Amino acid sequence: MKRTLVLFALIMLVSAAFAQMKKDRTSAYNYWMKKDLVKAKEFIDKAVTYPEAATDAKVWYYRGGIYLDIQLSPAKAVLAPDAINVAYEAYQKAKVLDTKEEYKSDIVVRLSAIGGEFFNEGISFFQQNNFDGAMPLFEKAINIGKENQIIDTLANYGAALCLEKKASADKAFLDKAIAQYQYLVDIKMKEVSIYTSLANLYKDKGDLEKGSAIINLGKVQFPGNTDLIITEANMYISTNNHAKAVESLMVAKEKEPNNVSVLYAIGVTYDLLKNDTKLPDAERAGYFDKAISAYKETIALDPNYFDAVFNLGAIYFNKGGDVINEANKLPINESAKYEKLLAEGNNYLNLALPYLEKCEVLQPLDKSTLVSLKEIYTRLNMGEKLTAVNSKLSSM
Repeated sequence: MKRTLVLFALIMLVSAAFAQMKKDRTSAYNYWMKKDLVKAKEFIDKAVTYPEAATDAKVWYYRGGIYLDIQLSPAKAVLAPDAINVAYEAYQKAKVLDTKEEYKSDIVVRLSAIGGEFFNEGISFFQQNNFDGAMPLFEKAINIGKENQIIDTLANYGAALCLEKKASADKAFLDKAIAQYQYLVDIKMKEVSIYTSLANLYKDKGDLEKGSAIINLGKVQFPGNTDLIITEANMYISTNNHAKAVESLMVAKEKEPNNVSVLYAIGVTYDLLKNDTKLPDAERAGYFDKAISAYKETIALDPNYFDAVFNLGAIYFNKGGDVINEANKLPINESAKYEKLLAEGNNYLNLALPYLEKCEVLQPLDKSTLVSLKEIYTRLNMGEKLTAVNSKLSSM
């Protein structure tokens, strides 16, 4: 008789607890429907604390919905900063417990929305250069897609971008970045940057053969694409095959004559060719002139293209320095030749001056610009400007 009474008491306690859980669950639902997320959260948080909630699909389904709405509301920061993760975990539990599949289709839709939120938060972290913070968010979005038997292309791309950025700082991530981009290639994502990024990653790894193969594959998908041609040219440059690089870039220029990136790349390639000591002097001199022409074309289209402006100033500056150094090596009895070379060298410095001064306007604290200007001001006896640039350098 005593055992029966104890068992009856336990049943009554369980029934009371279940009744209270149902009551709190219902209150949570009612407040949720009234858009009162504060009260809905209060009651659903109570409801899930009951032992009976562990096997109740409905309570976790409601919790997922309430927290998803909190995630999407302006009150998120105050109510539940981690609402998206709470919603995700709640729907995962509801999905397992929903053996009758009462909520199946709705959970799929809502999990898809949660995947979108994980992606958006991942993008936010990525834009802050917090790649370690972004990566797990993209991965959650990817996994939700897999659970829903969908490939979340954008989340996979986000993960690839994170790994690429991490690989640029730590080569240990190269293989992971390559594998992620290769996956995007394999699923035929229609985005040219996945081919250029993957080719560049192979270049960084030293596998130029695979890099070239990816570029060729990209050309099939995106015939005549300029970004692919520039990437191909950079592959040639990395192997000192500058002539082939120029060939590729000239094809790109024909297609897009006003593309400043192409024009700048041509200038850089000619700049490198003029320094190739294996070439005849006359040929190198020709490349010097071609580099200047390409940089000027670039600046004509974009006067504030810093790298092109700086390189044009630098090409004149370096030429001037070389000629002046040549003059300084002359014996003392060759004064006429000395004066001629000195004048020529100073002329190149004067040609460099407006471009380097423009660079100072564009990027006032660029040290390379200031050091070059200091050298020119010193050689050309421009005392007032020299004092100003020295003041800048000393404060850096």
